[in-house]
Amino acid sequence: MTLWFGLPHAASLVALSAVMAIFGGYVGLGLAGQARTATGFYRRGLLAGAAWSLGLGIWTMHFAGMLAAQLPDGTLFSVLLTLLSFLLCVLVVGVAAYFVGNDTSNRLWIALASVIMGTGIVSMHYLGMHAITGNYMLHHDVRYILESAVIAVASSYGALRIFDSRIRHQTLALSAFIFGLAVSGMHYTAMMGTAIMPLPQPVSSFGPSVSSDALTIVVALLAFVVSGGFLLYLIPESGRYAGEARVSVPPAESSHRPELQRGTRGPSESEGATKLMAAKEICAVQATTHYTLVYDGRQEYFSPWSITEAENRLDKDLFMRVHRSHLIAIDKVKALRKSGDGAVVEVGEPIARVIPVTRTHPAELKSRLGLHVKIRAHNTSEQPA
Repeated sequence: MTLWFGLPHAASLVALSAVMAIFGGYVGLGLAGQARTATGFYRRGLLAGAAWSLGLGIWTMHFAGMLAAQLPDGTLFSVLLTLLSFLLCVLVVGVAAYFVGNDTSNRLWIALASVIMGTGIVSMHYLGMHAITGNYMLHHDVRYILESAVIAVASSYGALRIFDSRIRHQTLALSAFIFGLAVSGMHYTAMMGTAIMPLPQPVSSFGPSVSSDALTIVVALLAFVVSGGFLLYLIPESGRYAGEARVSVPPAESSHRPELQRGTRGPSESEGATKLMAAKEICAVQATTHYTLVYDGRQEYFSPWSITEAENRLDKDLFMRVHRSHLIAIDKVKALRKSGDGAVVEVGEPIARVIPVTRTHPAELKSRLGLHVKIRAHNTSEQPA
């Protein structure tokens, strides 16, 4: 018996595989970050998109890496196991994306998401490896299996911690880069511990199989999909309205809200010009993955201010930071209701924007609104206390 270690790889495909992982991570983590401030079906759609983007990036990276390796002639790939590796990857990283999509800085949750994501990456790799058949058998060194698992989990934790610290373009790019290193580093570390033992007869494949040429076409198409998704994600989002059931703030209480200082102005950008918006027109300020947006009750405008700068410059008696990504004008609140451990508010008119309130802020917000009633739950049959 002869064992072949350290198969040579095509450098161009190795680079392509790493780029695919980074692109998939950028889109997937970005969508998971947006899910933090979304509600309802829109949030579910963002989480589903995050799972598919992360899974597709990991899977494309893996099989681009497999095509980069110079495997023996006659190598085939089991269609069933290849598809199962993709579905397993999407399922596991989807669970991790759910944890990342929650508004939490708890390191235990981030650690759990990292373990889940790292496990998904490793499981997908070795299931995909078992999809390979030919006149040989594969042997995996246990030491490299453990090393690859540690790389996957540790790098995933680093990527998620950086991403969790602040949802900005720079941190998302760095997080996606580390995520790409986690996936590709795990893959090529595992390949270093994979040995090929030639056999006189080909091993029977698990179900229908395709050649490496057919797989090359599939990987090329998916590489275009990942790249296209990455480029589309870079396009700024337009304003949207998440309509939900309305719970009005009692008029008697809302009449005691303070007046905004008319002299305060905030910069906004529209049609290539920087405009100054009166504070009385500002309903909310939101920090997205790439930009800071100012909402005036009808549409959104880009702002050169960060949300922290907006919080420092605007009158704290008139504006309140209710979420890590949201600042609202107190006198623009139209409705307030309980949502899980926190709450949500409707801000602005004629088009109200639904904004989440983290669990540490509802009591302060109720006090500043002059409310003395219990926040209603989503069920409209519930009566105030």
